[in-house]
Amino acid sequence: MLHPISLFIIFKVGVAKAVLTIHPNSSQIFSGESVTLRSLPKATLTVKPNPVFPGETVTLMCSVRSDSIWSYKWYKDRNDNVVSQSVSHTITGDNLTINGSTVNEGPYWCQGARESRPTSSSISDPVTITLNALPVASVSVSPQGLLYSGETVSLQCVIPDYTNWRHLWFRDNQQLPSQTSKSITFPITQTGQYRCEGKRRDHPQRSQPSDYVTINVTAFPKATLTVKPNPVFPGETVTLMCSVGSDSIWNYQWYKDRNDNVVSQSVRHTITGDTINISRAAESDQGLYWCQGEIQSRSISSIISDPVTITMNALPRASVSISPQFVLYPGDTVTLQCDISDYTDWTYYWFIDNQLLRSPTRTTITISLPDQAGQYQCVGRRRDRPQMSYYSSALPIIVTALPKATLTVKPNPVFPGETVSLTCSVGSDRRDPVQIHIINQQ
Repeated sequence: MLHPISLFIIFKVGVAKAVLTIHPNSSQIFSGESVTLRSLPKATLTVKPNPVFPGETVTLMCSVRSDSIWSYKWYKDRNDNVVSQSVSHTITGDNLTINGSTVNEGPYWCQGARESRPTSSSISDPVTITLNALPVASVSVSPQGLLYSGETVSLQCVIPDYTNWRHLWFRDNQQLPSQTSKSITFPITQTGQYRCEGKRRDHPQRSQPSDYVTINVTAFPKATLTVKPNPVFPGETVTLMCSVGSDSIWNYQWYKDRNDNVVSQSVRHTITGDTINISRAAESDQGLYWCQGEIQSRSISSIISDPVTITMNALPRASVSISPQFVLYPGDTVTLQCDISDYTDWTYYWFIDNQLLRSPTRTTITISLPDQAGQYQCVGRRRDRPQMSYYSSALPIIVTALPKATLTVKPNPVFPGETVSLTCSVGSDRRDPVQIHIINQQ
């Protein structure tokens, strides 16, 4: 007699199940009969799109072969944690739709179920939904630096990845509907905040918005002109410096006497950046000066500076005096003195016949005649301003030949008892006049 065999099959949740098929079909299995154990069909889970970008809708589709009589269960994070209908999860037939993903999702599984045998499928392999960051837009501004009223500014929307973007521009949170290109150009009249973002047909369909860029409108600055030294003495170097705020991108124009009379580079006028040097200053350099900043590449000019007057002071003039002040003869010794009326601490330089006397640098010199006769000049120099005086006029030191004495007698002839006068004279020099009187009593 055949005896029935009891067969126990234990299933574990989440693990592939097997189907027991008995041939022939019977509720009992007898010794010697064959038993076929067949695997359950396995669910297949597909996700589109994956990876996904923030805010996009993701569709998960579950299928068990081609049989359409299955219903489906969904699991998230663990393969026994059932996903239910919610605001972010919409379940429709074999689809699970996830709305507005913001972080990595999953893993997800799915499993088929039905009323007929087998009543469930094997659970699918897990699928993780990966969240890719959206490309981030940024705004670049040209020109850089301070921007001035009426100036034309260009903004460019830069999105580093992907192509075929349609660019959306916003000013102070209001969309600029007519602007959809990558770059926009406009004259600025007031301060505003600008940002951009991109949209496209393909995946991803949008970018992250850029940060706001503030476009500040700056009033035109005024140039400032400084002059050193001022007043100036003849022969000195004068430096004029122009500045427009702290911005180093300015070039400068210089004007003299009229604010449209441009000062150009010349032998005595050296222009370097924000500075003009006037060498060997002369009276013709006196007058009114202005300066103005320019950014030529942007056709911008600053407000012209206030005028500065360069004034020229006369140098103090040296003069030479002589002592004693008489006709000079061979053997005389005289003293020359150099006088400079203003300032102190002069060093004196003496010249004879336009040749520098090397040794003396004092205010006075003593000369002996006739060997040192000639034309004498002096000039003063000092460390402080003014550093020199004008040259004195030339003083000629002339040696006169010794004159011959002349004797005159009156009356002559003379009569007895008269008074006779003898007069001796030497030219017109009255330094040592001599008169001789002889009285004859006979």
